[in-house]
Amino acid sequence: MAGWLWFQDRFSSSEFHFHGYNQILRSFNTPYQEIQLIDTDAFGKMLVIDGDVQSSLSDEYVYHESLVLPALICNKKLPRKIFLCGGGEGATLREIVRCKSIESVIKCDIDQEAIQMYMDELPEWHQGSFFDPRVTLIHMDARKLLEEQADQSFDGIYTDLTEPVSGGPSQMLYSKEFFTLCRSKLAQNGFVVVQGSLLRVTNYEMHASIARTMKEVFPLVRSYLVYVPSFDTTWGFVYASFETDPLAYTAKEIDQEIHERLTGNLRFYDGIAHQHIFSIGKDLRNLVDNSGTVITDNQPFKLKRKNEL
Repeated sequence: MAGWLWFQDRFSSSEFHFHGYNQILRSFNTPYQEIQLIDTDAFGKMLVIDGDVQSSLSDEYVYHESLVLPALICNKKLPRKIFLCGGGEGATLREIVRCKSIESVIKCDIDQEAIQMYMDELPEWHQGSFFDPRVTLIHMDARKLLEEQADQSFDGIYTDLTEPVSGGPSQMLYSKEFFTLCRSKLAQNGFVVVQGSLLRVTNYEMHASIARTMKEVFPLVRSYLVYVPSFDTTWGFVYASFETDPLAYTAKEIDQEIHERLTGNLRFYDGIAHQHIFSIGKDLRNLVDNSGTVITDNQPFKLKRKNEL
């Protein structure tokens, strides 16, 4: 172990995951968060925000393709207008604009200083998506901006946000009131997809609460998950819509829709991967279905910061 610098990713007071790194490429604080970009031996460049691993060069595509593509593919109506809350590095945006039918994307991220760093330092992630003519970048509170949009404006809404730690910029973007706002802004057969935190037998409460909250608002809600090596855990997502069910699609149908709807080459997502990420084991299904609380503005989910664990 000699010769390495070590970053520790805290999962709990008794569980730390260590990453050896060569150097800190960037480290600075914005008014909203602490950001570090480190050069790791195993995963290459790694983005860390407030002590949380956000993504790494070697496997970010696993997370971002899983977050974005199922909802774009499993939709009878070709999606044209998208609202993206967060998605800092630009990789979520990269996957959205991969869809041929997309006409416009509003990407709203409160932290302009961070976005500028991602533009400069993470070209492998965004691959120019920030500069796509279909994209409008706005730096303000995403909930306030969404409130200003006309009802039924969007075919899809994605929230790719940091964890809702107490007092953090994302805390009010996981509540029943926020998801009710999202519902009012969706066109017919629109969808919402949320990054849904850790999902494993020892860490599921946050995900279960997000899913339970969204079930208060939408008639169809599905949890799904994928293993992200640099996170060293399975990571959950929550899909919600008025009627379209991702479980109803066969692998062959997914592959056909990918061929017709998307540009470029995918590294992770296809028909078989789709079936895999939506096939959650019985133990986790039971935990998600029978736990969690409804998150509201007045009763947010209480999540400790990493340095408080």
